[in-house]
Amino acid sequence: MNTLVSKPKIMSSLQTLRVHVAPVGFEVDRIVLPAIEMKADRVWLIIHDNPSVDEGHQFVKSIRDKLKQARIECLQTEADRVELFDILRALRIIILKEKGNSILVNVSVGSKIQAIASMMACMMFKDIAMIKPYYVIPERYTSSLAKEEKQETEGLKQIIGLPEYKIEIPSDKLIRCLDLINRKSDGKRGVPKRELKDSAIESGLIQEDEKRITDRKRTKEHYSEQAAYMSLNKNLIEPLQKYWRFITETKVGTHHFISLTDEGKNALHFLSAGI
Repeated sequence: MNTLVSKPKIMSSLQTLRVHVAPVGFEVDRIVLPAIEMKADRVWLIIHDNPSVDEGHQFVKSIRDKLKQARIECLQTEADRVELFDILRALRIIILKEKGNSILVNVSVGSKIQAIASMMACMMFKDIAMIKPYYVIPERYTSSLAKEEKQETEGLKQIIGLPEYKIEIPSDKLIRCLDLINRKSDGKRGVPKRELKDSAIESGLIQEDEKRITDRKRTKEHYSEQAAYMSLNKNLIEPLQKYWRFITETKVGTHHFISLTDEGKNALHFLSAGI
């Protein structure tokens, strides 16, 4: 008898669906059978963004056909199967689209990088949606027969629910600031801090502290400028630089420039999806 992941409880709302997410590798049963067993309403497939060089793409049609026979809706999106942050981007978009539903992520299929990304997504985005990872043990392994157009595993022996932990991610406000820096940057030195301050005010990321303005006629402009920089530093620059290490600040002459680090660029790639 199979040991199954606890089936998500169907809420009274008819809008709540059971959604499975699975990267496509060299397997069919390991994606289709758990979806049927746990009565999925919809399955999202993550396929390689360049099918011409993806040997696993040959299994996509078979997966879709079997899901159709089981009357399970099948949708798909693309991501580079060897780029961790691109896979995370695709996963985040799916999770945002399905955040009102119960989401189960199959971490036993696809490449190792896809499996790692799938598990990370469950930890990073658990505050966004009801999301749980599971691992499928097949009935048998068929050795490496992908070249003969056969899947690597067959059947379904057991479905194991995996422990749920949480990975902290930046707030939406910090993510929006990263996106602002990226868009305003000249690609060399970054974005001037003054320009970032003005853009942050326009975007509603920071606001001038009116409580600091004691004499509006004589000192409003001075205190407004000072308060805006204080808010920029405290609420955006410092956490992104000191805690997350996503940005750097450099001084050229009398001007300060803000730019993204490599970590910041990678984080922005998948965290900005859907904002």
